[in-house]
Amino acid sequence: MASDRFQRRTDELDGIIGESVALREVIEIVQKVAPTNSAVMLRGESGTGKEVFANAIHALSPRSKKPFVALNCAALSSGVLESELFGHEKGAFTGAVSERAGRFELADGGTLLLDEIGEITPDFQSKLLRVIQEGEFERMGGIKTRKVNVRLICATNKHLEEAVMNGSFRSDLYYRINVITVALPPLRDRAGDIPLLAKHLLGKFNKENDSDRNFNPDALDLLSKCPFPGNVRELENCVRRTATLAQENKIMPSDFACAKDQCFSSRLWKGANPAPHFDIVTNGDPAAFESPGEKNRIVEYGRLMTALKKAGGNQAKASRILGKTTRQISYAVRQHGINLNEL
Repeated sequence: MASDRFQRRTDELDGIIGESVALREVIEIVQKVAPTNSAVMLRGESGTGKEVFANAIHALSPRSKKPFVALNCAALSSGVLESELFGHEKGAFTGAVSERAGRFELADGGTLLLDEIGEITPDFQSKLLRVIQEGEFERMGGIKTRKVNVRLICATNKHLEEAVMNGSFRSDLYYRINVITVALPPLRDRAGDIPLLAKHLLGKFNKENDSDRNFNPDALDLLSKCPFPGNVRELENCVRRTATLAQENKIMPSDFACAKDQCFSSRLWKGANPAPHFDIVTNGDPAAFESPGEKNRIVEYGRLMTALKKAGGNQAKASRILGKTTRQISYAVRQHGINLNEL
């Protein structure tokens, strides 16, 4: 089966772990996209694993034996970005004491990931458009035209459509790089994957540190209730911090920073004035909703609405997206007075 081959291959790439519907939908798209040369745009919040998925697309493509090269475009001036992507000749600028190949040359025959593509300056966009359209460029300070064959993957956590509308991003470049869009789900939309991810990340920690840490089931349950605004990256930080400071090999709920009121990242979602909270891990017990300040009641109303809209108002589908039971979703819908007919 193609999906079995995909699972075996992606299991070798750190980070693609999970069984949620949201993740499987992304995997299915990646399967279809990888064998082609179509440009791909990976969209998602920070920490959702855009480079990991770009690597997966490359690994599953006919270009897999050629280089995979990545560049984060954020905070790079037009001049630095030109040097990084196109390279430069000796003496092209102060400090250019030797010639240097750029990322396009290094990725020739393979795949180039341009992360934070929405950050590139308008004056550089026309130069990038040329190499995408024609497959050719000159190094900084050079006159020789060089040709490359590169599969381009771009990534962003910004709304590029708004940038196009306000004139800060070229529409022709937008259409060139946005052929296939892959929307990566935030971790809060795939909460059922958190235990699998946490175990995987703890396994990495154990291997790196020659340790034998493992999770108490209640500890995994606690992790599953956290929103993790920083997504997989934040989850990894949480696992590493807890594993480092835990008193025993068995990690307990009390070992987590949130149990000691030391989870400062929680301010990211608490300070954002989120929608009303509800806890869908209550098996329909109304008493569980009586205390708004109850610890771990951190699954927000917005998450339920996102899942329901994605599921077209189908509560059974929404329950699979969130990794919960239909009964739990049905109770939460009633609790918040959600009219499914309006979705």
